[in-house]
Amino acid sequence: MVTSSLKSFKEFWSQRTTLALFIVVLIGVLINVLQRVSEPKPQLSSIYLCHSDDVDSIRALEDTLVSPILYQQVPDLGGMHYKERMQKFIELMVPSILLAREKLLQKRMKVLELDAALQAGVGTERDSIYLESIKKEFKTEDIQELLKRMHPHPVSIILAQAAIESGWGTSRFCREANNIFGIWSYNRNEKRIRASQSRGSTDIYLRKYDSLFESIYDYLVTIGKAGAYKQFRAARLHSENPYRLIWYLSNYSEKRYEYVRSLRNVIEFNDLHLYDTYQLQAFNMDDDVWKEMLDQ
Repeated sequence: MVTSSLKSFKEFWSQRTTLALFIVVLIGVLINVLQRVSEPKPQLSSIYLCHSDDVDSIRALEDTLVSPILYQQVPDLGGMHYKERMQKFIELMVPSILLAREKLLQKRMKVLELDAALQAGVGTERDSIYLESIKKEFKTEDIQELLKRMHPHPVSIILAQAAIESGWGTSRFCREANNIFGIWSYNRNEKRIRASQSRGSTDIYLRKYDSLFESIYDYLVTIGKAGAYKQFRAARLHSENPYRLIWYLSNYSEKRYEYVRSLRNVIEFNDLHLYDTYQLQAFNMDDDVWKEMLDQ
């Protein structure tokens, strides 16, 4: 009788202990859930649109994490001391370069995903149409070649070319058309600006862009698809060293290797290689401005 009572007591106590432990665990889970719900979610920034042509509108680069800013006009940097002008130009360019590279990388990732889906037989007609549009943009039908053409290259090289081609942001084409790299226009239906010089009896036109970002992305596409830069595209797959890669850009200018030496001097004198480590601050990818930039 005593033994039976003792056994019943132990079972009761064991059940009570198990129940207590269950309640403690449940309370802990509930507290954790409530804490997560109550904790404010980090607010991602949106892309800031800068319409101003005032030099003071250019934000300083305070560290390697760069705010996403869409500069739509180039301020007048001509009257500044050359060192200040160079720094302001770099601060103006870096956010736009990083945004253009981000667009290129996102589109490249989408190409990988859509190609895999289509190869697996689960892709849609819409996926196929989008993929064909990217192939057309970069002038190739081969997926592996397309991925090679969409591979980015160092920020320092883009900065150096932008500085040389635009006279550190002071050229007329840069100021009036956001055309940083002197890219010509052969389509009378697109936005463009006429050059003051001509080749023989033929007028020269340069493309006009709505922002620095558009100009830089168009430059990346040009580098990606033009036959003159085939060796450069192959080299950048295996190296991110700007001093090695610039030797494959001799075809960018009629000056050939004199142009390459100028690129090296600009990168070295201004320590542009430091900007190769800079990254965009996380921003809202669902932002309407970014969606529009991706579709351009």
